Amino acid sequence: MTEMFLSDDDRDKLKKALDARTPEVVQARMANALLLLSEGLPVEDVAGLLYLPDETVAGWRKLFARRGRHSAA
Repeated sequence: MTEMFLSDDDRDKLKKALDARTPEVVQARMANALLLLSEGLPVEDVAGLLYLPDETVAGWRKLFARRGRHSAA
């Protein structure tokens, strides 16, 4: 497989796309994080893979855990 190259400009544009705060982007990123966490990856690894702060991934994990407890009641 050939290694992929991104210019600094390409990287900046892609990171800006990841930083979008639209509900659709946030929901998709949260879904990715929760799916990776459910596979047993630690919060730190998921955050690194998805270019997110550890605190964001940990917060989504807690939010999802609380949601699950409320829906089971």
